[in-house]
Amino acid sequence: MTKLNFDSFEQDILDSLENDKWHSKNNIQERLVELQGFLKYEKKKTVSIRLSENDLYELKRKGLENGLPYQNIIQMLVHQYTANKIHLDVS
Repeated sequence: MTKLNFDSFEQDILDSLENDKWHSKNNIQERLVELQGFLKYEKKKTVSIRLSENDLYELKRKGLENGLPYQNIIQMLVHQYTANKIHLDVS
């Protein structure tokens, strides 16, 4: 296993996480409503993409679990990617 080298700032964050100093704000529903609000008022453009049947099934299943239409999940993922909040591992 590769040992990771952290700078002091990163090590402080890791130590605080491992010592249970981080706690959830438990405002997931509020954040979800906030993100949906952003999507609701943006001008939309229709696109067509091909997805595997399995991926589409999983998107719909996860949407049901979270009370969201699967299209909104796709919109949120695309938005987070274009806003550099998530990154793809293309290796």
